Order: sequence, then structure tokens, then C-alpha cells
Amino acid sequence: MAGAMNPPELTVVQQAVLKRMLTLELPSGARVLDAPCGGTAALTLALIERGFDAVGADVDAEAETRLGQAFAKVNLDEAFPWPDGTFDVTISTEGIEHLENHFLFLREMCRILKPSGLLILSTPNITALRSRVRFFGSGFFGRDALPLNETARHPLHHVGLATFPELRYELHNSGFRLAEVRHTHIKPVSYLYAIYAPWMWLYTRIAFRKEKDDAQRERNKEILATLLSPSVLFGECLMLIARKSEGHIAKR
Repeated sequence: MAGAMNPPELTVVQQAVLKRMLTLELPSGARVLDAPCGGTAALTLALIERGFDAVGADVDAEAETRLGQAFAKVNLDEAFPWPDGTFDVTISTEGIEHLENHFLFLREMCRILKPSGLLILSTPNITALRSRVRFFGSGFFGRDALPLNETARHPLHHVGLATFPELRYELHNSGFRLAEVRHTHIKPVSYLYAIYAPWMWLYTRIAFRKEKDDAQRERNKEILATLLSPSVLFGECLMLIARKSEGHIAKR
């Protein structure tokens, strides 16, 4: 039975996602997918305890002992087993950076959502100032192993780290519209890198001036404002909340 053993402790990222989830004023029993749910299925169990009809999905079947029938073994790099419009909300905490095909994953997340359904996505924030400085010095972003062990593909390797503009592009080209950009938590050391913010602002403004398309120039204003927000400049992980676009036609 789901949750029969002592519930596992939520990570700081899962705590932030759950806190935001509980403010969405979803109806009791709303159908929620947590993918990947991880071996402990901590977030899935917390959602079930709060009255949601939650399912945890992962390529590793370890969570099945905790979730029982609320678990689905799914390779998130492939098509999902659920029909169109199954869920009210889909959640992915610290998962997309491990996947080989972001577009397939996001289009499947969109397809299984009901009209105007929500996606809550968290992922390491490699656009943060501290991460950018690390890349400048080492060629590796923050939260990136040095370097990945290339003798075999491991499901926990960070093969899909992406910047905020890249993630926004992927979402907007997969049937979503980004509604909110937040952070899960900020480490105090990150504020020491604030001295680089004015230079980043100036350099980005100059780079954005190269865009000739008027509509994209307007969109770039939104992107620039978000790039200079505290969540993106200092957050350890981004929390992106996106809504399924009205009239979006699901494609496998």
C-alpha cells in the first residue's frame, strides 16, 4: 500500500515544489504525475497524503515498494504510456537534466495534460551568476560533474543541462506557455557574485540588440527581465511553471 512505511524526507527542492503546488488551489483528488519520482518517491507520497490522486513514474522500480499501484515504470526518454489529457498537473523535479531528448519529454508531458493543465519543472540553474563564473574559469557549469564518466551512459548523468533561455524555447515549442519563473532555494554564497550583475546586464543588452525581428525583440524584453531576476541570478535550481497552450494539438 502506498505510504505504508515511514514517509521519506523531502529534499529542499521537493519542499519548494510542494509548497508552490499547495497554493495552486487545485480541486481535491486532482490527478498529478510526478516524473521522475526517484527511489524514495518522497514527493509522490506527500501529494497522496494531501489528497491528490498522484502517480510516481521512474525508470528505476525501487519506488514501487512504497507506491504500489501508484507507481509506473517509465523510461522518460520514450513515449509515455498514458492517453491524452490524463493529468491535471505534471511535476518533474531534477529530472530533465538527465534526459537525452528534452523536446520528446516536454511534448509528452504536454500531451498527457488536460486542457490548460500545468507543468511544474525544476532543474539546476546553470544560468546563475556563480555557475557562469565557474564556466568561465573551468568550462563546466555549476552542478556539472567533472567530467562525466564516459565508459557507460548512466541515468543520473547530467547530459541535458540547459540555460533559462533554452528551457523557455523548449517549453514554447512543445505546447506550453511559461507562466512563472521561481527558484527553489538560494545559497548565501551566491550573493557574493552580485558584483558581476551590472556587467552581465550590459553585455546581454548589447547582444540582444542584434535581433531584427520585431516580435522577437518584444519577447527578448521578457527574457532579459527574467535573466536579471533574483531567481535566475542567484537561485540554485529554477522552478518553471508552464501552462498547456489553448488549442494545442497533441502529437506523438
